[in-house]
Amino acid sequence: MTNTKNRKIGIRLASMLLDHVIMTFVMGLIVFLLFGVGYLIFGNPNEFKMPEWFVSLPILLGVLVFSIYFNKDAIKGRSPAKRMLGFIIIDNKTGKIANPIQSVIRNLTIILWPIEVIFSIFSPQRRMGDFIAGTKVIDDNKTLETELKTGQIIIAIIIGILFLLLIFSSQLFIGFDSFDQ
Repeated sequence: MTNTKNRKIGIRLASMLLDHVIMTFVMGLIVFLLFGVGYLIFGNPNEFKMPEWFVSLPILLGVLVFSIYFNKDAIKGRSPAKRMLGFIIIDNKTGKIANPIQSVIRNLTIILWPIEVIFSIFSPQRRMGDFIAGTKVIDDNKTLETELKTGQIIIAIIIGILFLLLIFSSQLFIGFDSFDQ
């Protein structure tokens, strides 16, 4: 019994780590491509005078890209690692696939990733974000309905962006104040 429980905890932690690695790679690739294309179009940023609003563009771009991380489970309750390792996120009360809004809410706690890992050691099916969103992670038996909820995915992306803008708003305003000096 203990061996099975330890195995489940190990696979769940592997899923979290694999998701983190995949999403970090995807986000880094997107940023690298965008800055690479920007360099090809505009050239070296030191060679031209940038408008003030242009300075905040990388921050806003980062917010958009990081919102992808928050929404990694929004499509049919599975992130890339959950698809590979056979997990799915479901609503804890109904047993149906978690909707995109629940998925983004459960992932907002990802900013506390080390705490989430510790939480998952003691509760492999439900980390802190799952308790907040009313979800849990189970083995995917492929019998649950898998309707794509595009409208809710868009709302989830907006929630992720607004959350990040709230976090980074002080940096944005500090950045604009530095131009006045």
